[in-house]
Parts: sequence; structure tokens; C-alpha cells
Amino acid sequence: MLMDKETQIKNLKENQEALEGKIKFLQDTCKRAGAQIKKLESELKEATAWKKEEVEKFRDKLRDGMGYEKRLDD
Repeated sequence: MLMDKETQIKNLKENQEALEGKIKFLQDTCKRAGAQIKKLESELKEATAWKKEEVEKFRDKLRDGMGYEKRLDD
């Protein structure tokens, strides 16, 4: 019976170490994912700003074109 308890303690310690390793892995993964999310949010913000600028440039080109006044008259 004494050996059984020693074996159980050994198994519990091994399981604890394995679980601590999994926790560390998951924490590292979450940190990397969080950093990636922040990077993607930044890129999205930049892309949205670029899109707005390009749309404004396109509208200005349309507005400056000769057909714009004619379309307003129609």
C-alpha cells in the first residue's frame, strides 16, 4: 500500500508538470494571438484611411471632369 501512494504521488506530480506545460503553451499562444490581432487592427485602420483618401481622390476627379456639370443639369 505504501508503494501505491508513492506511485500516485509520482503520477500526480507528472500530471501537474504536464498541465503546467500546457498552461504555459496556451499563455504563449494567446500572447502571440493578441499581438497578431493588434497588428491586424492597425493594418485595417491604415487600409480604411487609405481607402477613404482614394475615394476622395476619385470623387475629385469625377467632379473636376467635364461631364459632372452636365450630369447636374440633367
